[in-house]
Amino acid sequence: MIKLASASFSFCCFSTTLSPIFIIQVFTLQNPYRRLIKLAWPIWITQAIQTLMVTIDLVMSAQVSDADMAAVGTALSIWHPVFFFALGCMMVLAPLLSRSYGSSNNKAFQHDLNQSLWFALLVAIIFTVCLFAAMPLLSLLSLDKPLVEIGQQYLTYLALGIPFICFIGAFRYLNESLGQTKPLMYISIFGLLCNIPLNYLFIYGSAITPKMGGAGCGIATTIVNIIVLVSLYIFSKYSRHTQQFAKNLRFEKIEIATQLKLIRLGCPIGLTLFLEIALFAAVALAIATHGTNAAAAHQIALNVVTNFYMIPLSIGMAATVLIGQSIGKNDQYSAKSWVKYTLIVSIAFSVLSTTTIILFRSVFASMFEPSQQVFQLAIALLVWAGIFQLPDVIQTSFSSCLRGYADTQVPFVLVLVSYWLLGFPLGMILSETNWIIPQQGPEGYWQGLLIGLSCTSILLYLRLKRVWNHQI
Repeated sequence: MIKLASASFSFCCFSTTLSPIFIIQVFTLQNPYRRLIKLAWPIWITQAIQTLMVTIDLVMSAQVSDADMAAVGTALSIWHPVFFFALGCMMVLAPLLSRSYGSSNNKAFQHDLNQSLWFALLVAIIFTVCLFAAMPLLSLLSLDKPLVEIGQQYLTYLALGIPFICFIGAFRYLNESLGQTKPLMYISIFGLLCNIPLNYLFIYGSAITPKMGGAGCGIATTIVNIIVLVSLYIFSKYSRHTQQFAKNLRFEKIEIATQLKLIRLGCPIGLTLFLEIALFAAVALAIATHGTNAAAAHQIALNVVTNFYMIPLSIGMAATVLIGQSIGKNDQYSAKSWVKYTLIVSIAFSVLSTTTIILFRSVFASMFEPSQQVFQLAIALLVWAGIFQLPDVIQTSFSSCLRGYADTQVPFVLVLVSYWLLGFPLGMILSETNWIIPQQGPEGYWQGLLIGLSCTSILLYLRLKRVWNHQI
């Protein structure tokens, strides 16, 4: 698992050297592309840092014992669905604040920002309760008692940080809606530098802190979140871009209509992220029934595509802001243009990443130092994982663009149908039966994912066309 964790982040760095984003920057294409990339690359760095922090937690907890690392890794399987659901709910602020900013309606922007504090508090309360409610699941997994105790302690400390994570979201989208994506990147780098010594203090103990083993990662992570929140607040208060809004930020009288709007638009985003995580978790569990080698090979393929995927995801998040700003200006032409620019850059990257994964699949697989059996299966899965990049990047782009139009409910339903009513069942049929073609084994699940994501891409494109028609 240590090899898996450490190799995971290395792909993140490797993929950037092959990315068309950097090629585009070198040749300095037209201004719209540069503006999109200027917003996107700090978001990617921020995403990469979050991945690295999880890797550091796993590696440092492993130095205590295998049980500590296993407990942290298992607890993360409960933490991630809750975390991304909450994160998705807060993402609704990106299109709403961007739209207010684009319309130059500072009063509406301030109102939405102030109301977002109540929304962040609501999301924090709900998902803190959900995480505590989910902790007993560890006891139901027939794990050794030490793993259950360490895992539950780790989740308890993480739960204490959920309110800070949600309020970070409010300040994050305050900055990003104004086109300021670098502040969180710099602050995240600072948080990463704090995370390592804090992990050391609470995992291994010191003269002023007890030795807590893997559970100490949870305390360190929560303290880092506090540091990030305070730093982001101070920056926002004194930055010339955000100070006029930050100085008037307060818990004004709660407005039920605004909260219902945030819930109506935000929950589908959170549910969509949850469905994606749940889908890959279900596929991992299903492939694990084919044996240890199949499970290990799947994790290798998944780690490779996940790290490549962070770049188009970041481009999509930048597109949400730019489209929202254009909608706020009532400039439908610019909004459509941003969709086009986003697709061009994302598809260019997906073609390059697909080619890279397939051509260098042996190199990627060998980085995890697997056994020969795992290696052979991994390079077979990486062919499908490489092809998987194309529809995955396209559906991410369409989903992000629709989010810029504040269209979140229908895309959620389309994802639900494509993932869970088509992709996963079809993957199970291809993998476990010979009803359609000869039984495919673990590769069948990746084939099902490929078909499901292709369907999602088509449906989201049709939805975007419909939104455009209604905008006329």
